[in-house]
Amino acid sequence: MRKLGATIIAVFTALALVSVVAGSVRAQSILRLQVSPPRQEVAIDPGKKTAVDLKFYNLTDEHLAGTLKVADFIVEDNKGTPRILDSSTQLSPRFSGAQWITLPQEKVVIPADDVLPIQARIAVPADARPGGRYVAVYFEPASQIAQQEAAGSPEEVRAQIASRIAGLVYIRVNGPITEKALISNIFAPTFLEYGPITVEAEILNRSDFHIRPLGSVTLRNMLGGLVDQKKLDQINIFPDTAREYASLVGNKWMFGRYTASVIASYGGTGQVVERSISIWVFPWKVALIILLALIIIILIGKYGYKRIITRQRTLEKEVEQLKEEVEQS
Repeated sequence: MRKLGATIIAVFTALALVSVVAGSVRAQSILRLQVSPPRQEVAIDPGKKTAVDLKFYNLTDEHLAGTLKVADFIVEDNKGTPRILDSSTQLSPRFSGAQWITLPQEKVVIPADDVLPIQARIAVPADARPGGRYVAVYFEPASQIAQQEAAGSPEEVRAQIASRIAGLVYIRVNGPITEKALISNIFAPTFLEYGPITVEAEILNRSDFHIRPLGSVTLRNMLGGLVDQKKLDQINIFPDTAREYASLVGNKWMFGRYTASVIASYGGTGQVVERSISIWVFPWKVALIILLALIIIILIGKYGYKRIITRQRTLEKEVEQLKEEVEQS
C-alpha cells in the first residue's frame, strides 16, 4: 500500500510539473511586439510616388528574426476586425494595393529590446482608379513561418497568424469617387414596460473609400418633444462593409409612444442618412396597481356613502317618531 501511495504521488507530481512547463512555453510563445503607427492614411494622385514610415518594436529580451511582408486586408464582420489576405487574388482589384508597395528588405532581425524602422515606398499606377486601397505591412517571426508550414488544422494556422504584428496603411487615390451609405437596419423593442431604450443601427458603406460617420440617436415623445440624444461613436466603415451601433436613450419612467431616430453625416460633401423606429413604453404593472387602488378607494367610498345615507334616513325616521309621540301627548 505504501508503494502504491508513493507511486500515485509521483505521478501527480510529474503531471503538475508538465503543466507548469507547458504553461511557461505557451507564455513565452506570446510575442511582445508593437508597431507604430498602428494605422496611417495617405492621399496620392495616380502616377505619383510617396512613402510611409513604420517602426517595429521588439519588447522581448531576445533577438527576433523574421520576414517583412505586404498584403491587402479586408474587414468582413460588423465589428471592424481586419483580416490579412495572403494572396492578392482573394480581393477585388478595386481595393487591392499591396502590389504598389516596395519594402527595403524582406529578411530582418529585430535586436532584443530595440526597434526596426522601415520605409515602405508606394508607386501608384497612372491608370489607377480613384478610391481606397487597404494594405497591411507586417512582421512575421521566422519560427511562426515554419510552424505555419507544418500546421495541420485551421485552428493552428489561425493561432500562428495571430502572432503577426501589422501596421495598416489606408491609401486614397485622388480623383472623383462614389460616396454612398445607408442605414441598412435599425432595431428597438416595439414595446417596453420601463425605459431606457436600447436602439441598434447598422450603417452600410457603398462608397469607394472608407467613411467615418458623425451622427446621433435622438428620442422624441408623442408630442415631438426631445427626450434624449446620444452621439454615435466615430468609427471607420470600410467599403462594402457595415458597422453596428448601439445606444441607450431615455430614462426609467416613460409613458406613451416614442420615436427613435438615427441620423448621420458622412463623406467629403456631408451627405446625410436617417432612419426612425417607433416604440411604446407602458408600465402596465404600476398602472394595474394604481387602477386596483382606485377601484378599492371607489368601493370604500361607495360603501361609506351608503352607510351615511342609511344612518341619516334612520335618524330622520326616529325624529319623525319622536315628533308624533310629542304631538299625541
